[in-house]
Amino acid sequence: MKPMVWMMWGVLLLAPGVAPGAPSPAAPPASASASGPGSDQAQATNNFSFVRYRADYAVRADAGSVQTEEYEILLKTKAAVEQFSQVRLSYSEKMEALEVLAAYTLTADGQRRDVPADRIYTQESYSSASAAMYADRKVRVVVFPNLAPGTRVVYKTRRTQNTPYFPGYFGLWETFSVFTPYDDAQVTLTAPANLPMFVQQRGVQGSQAPTIRDGQAHWAWRYQRGTPMQSQNWSAAPWEFSPTIMASTYQDWAQVARAYQLKGGEAAQVTPAIQALADQVTAGIEDRRDQAAALYRWVAQNIRYVAVYLGNGGLEPNAAQSILDNHYGDCKDHVVILEALLAARGIQSSAVLIGAGGGPSLPAIPLLGRFNHAITYIPEFDLYLDSTSAYARFGQLPDGDLGAPVLLTRTATVARTPDNDSRRNGNRVEVDFRFDAQGNLSGQTVQQPSGVTEIAMRNSFARLNAQNRARVEESIMASSGFDGTGALTLLGDPQDLTRPFNYRYDVHASDYVDFSVVGGMPLPDAPGAESVRGIYATTSAPRNDAPFYCTDSLREETYRLQFPAGVPIVGIPRSQRFDNAAGEYTLDWRRDGQTVIARHRLHQRAVRGPQALCQPGDYEAFRALYQEVRRGFRGQVVYGDLGTVQASP
Repeated sequence: MKPMVWMMWGVLLLAPGVAPGAPSPAAPPASASASGPGSDQAQATNNFSFVRYRADYAVRADAGSVQTEEYEILLKTKAAVEQFSQVRLSYSEKMEALEVLAAYTLTADGQRRDVPADRIYTQESYSSASAAMYADRKVRVVVFPNLAPGTRVVYKTRRTQNTPYFPGYFGLWETFSVFTPYDDAQVTLTAPANLPMFVQQRGVQGSQAPTIRDGQAHWAWRYQRGTPMQSQNWSAAPWEFSPTIMASTYQDWAQVARAYQLKGGEAAQVTPAIQALADQVTAGIEDRRDQAAALYRWVAQNIRYVAVYLGNGGLEPNAAQSILDNHYGDCKDHVVILEALLAARGIQSSAVLIGAGGGPSLPAIPLLGRFNHAITYIPEFDLYLDSTSAYARFGQLPDGDLGAPVLLTRTATVARTPDNDSRRNGNRVEVDFRFDAQGNLSGQTVQQPSGVTEIAMRNSFARLNAQNRARVEESIMASSGFDGTGALTLLGDPQDLTRPFNYRYDVHASDYVDFSVVGGMPLPDAPGAESVRGIYATTSAPRNDAPFYCTDSLREETYRLQFPAGVPIVGIPRSQRFDNAAGEYTLDWRRDGQTVIARHRLHQRAVRGPQALCQPGDYEAFRALYQEVRRGFRGQVVYGDLGTVQASP
């Protein structure tokens, strides 16, 4: 299971992303569309259906191509109307041309309404608007007016790949999500018969072997699914198990690595200015690892990150000197300037292509769509670095970078980043509550965060200021259910990547409990911290029919309740132990005078290993494990004078 998403005072913090475009079945998992235990991304799209989908790929001898797509989509709900009110199509003006050949709607009674010409226009992408270096990124926008449930949205596009992303590279990746209905989908591929083409398919009609006519190889596939799979609590990325078609002119991943390195290596040239900067940043630092750490921190904190995702545009990074001059760059540029700075100090590094957040699997067919990010690898220290994560300390990686298959471009080898396991995502919470005789409560929450959690915490608290601190503190109190006041204390500077970072939250609540009567007290919520107490809700469905991600993880929560000297403690719950294939849960209760201590420990396992998906049959074990956690948090401390209790007749 993936670690819990870090919440900043009830507000979910999202990384920069790409605005949603057309829900093309051809879209590869290039933007971390995976969902793990507890997520809600595996939702059946009953809001709309593909009445008709056509995709035709015509490949030239140089691997350039023309891709023509036709969509006819039935909108069934108001949510679908909102989703398709406009379609946004991203492209690289430098490398490809995108034409909208037709765009219209069909009303429920059969009337055709063409989209006016002024409702089809071109915009700069987010990255182009924020950084001139990426001005070739464009978005073609089609606005469909007067939509209503029952309307069909119809449009046809032609994308001409004038310049292949890499010399001789063509890739096709069509995935038909099991969560979406398709009445009639067809995909065709034509290429010169002498052009190498490696094909793999799953769950579609058609053949991997082409038909040869007049020197051209032809493939054709069909797919239909009238009833989509129902929504699932947990699901891996749909490409992992849905019907799919993959084709590539590259035979293996080493070809992809060598093609990328050809341009990426040239960009990382050490100029006099790069050398001077490297010398300045590492002045007085003798240890080579410490030098690498200093250079990493400089890039992470001084090169503004502009998101241009791999597969979304040109894959050729800018020159290191240009990046230094502009002080901004995308992930590829971050890798290039860090590589140049390290090289200036005699430390070799490699660009790493990674599918951040995309799970542990790598397709057999080498397709660029599997990678959406670039990071750095230093073989001398066997260390991966992601300088686009401005709040990761040297040696830390964000959650999405862990346990992922990667491509080391310098050596043209496939590898893996460190596992996303309890050593890296484990989290401990210490909560102390003190009650006075009047039932008022004073408490304190302190976390012992893992690397993954610390990165997210830094990102959250870097935004804390005098203006929003009071609102944040009030929000924590409200979400914890306390009537009182709370105060945040930062333990370190979130911007200082040389030292650990943490925080403390102090709470004061009035009239929390009435000690004049006999009562039972469950463990109060831990203010300002995530808890596993509600984890069973993520397994509310009795079954789960999709494969899902299940990484090794650890959560520990310790609660100390100090009661007033005059309040009798009648009893505490029994300790409990539970162990199955999904993991282990232990709850230890003990009493030390007027202090009651409860320690919860939930260790979840990567059931089939860190490089494999969990299967639908594994879900039951997680549900049983989480049920034990729910039962554990139901336990109550019984307090009060039993002599005041009225006997039942």
